[in-house]
Amino acid sequence: MNSEFYKLPQFNKIIDLEKFANKSGSGISYERLIGCWNLRYVWKKGTKKVDNISSSFLQILSASLQLSKSDSADENQGYAIQNSIKFGLLSIVFKGEGFLKGKRPVLFFYFNKVVISISKLNILKKDIEKPDTKKLPFFALIALGEDNKWLCARGKGGGLALWIRS
Repeated sequence: MNSEFYKLPQFNKIIDLEKFANKSGSGISYERLIGCWNLRYVWKKGTKKVDNISSSFLQILSASLQLSKSDSADENQGYAIQNSIKFGLLSIVFKGEGFLKGKRPVLFFYFNKVVISISKLNILKKDIEKPDTKKLPFFALIALGEDNKWLCARGKGGGLALWIRS
């Protein structure tokens, strides 16, 4: 196992960081989130143990979250967002937009397109209807690790996720 993974926070540390972020904010800024994040671990809502089955499955599928500056960004606060999985030559990519809100902050996002490809050949491109603003999915950002090497957040459904910058 790569030695950088030993520096990842354990569940109790993430909960402590979350309590601090709820009270004082996480200090995570727009620029620090830009990049590609590979999913490493997930915890289901209400559990203290890593969901090894889901985590392993998502790692095998190279689940990733990519955030870049949006062309339509208002004052540098909007992102172009891509969420993707890959299995061999097959890839599924959801594309959309996101934005930060609040001092914690919370990353709200939506997808407006899905692209399924085999190698570099797109076999399906489909537009997705944007959900009502009140129903947008989000990640409540908890913390960024030293040198921005990891990111943890709680999703709208209550689960926790830990990503590693690629």
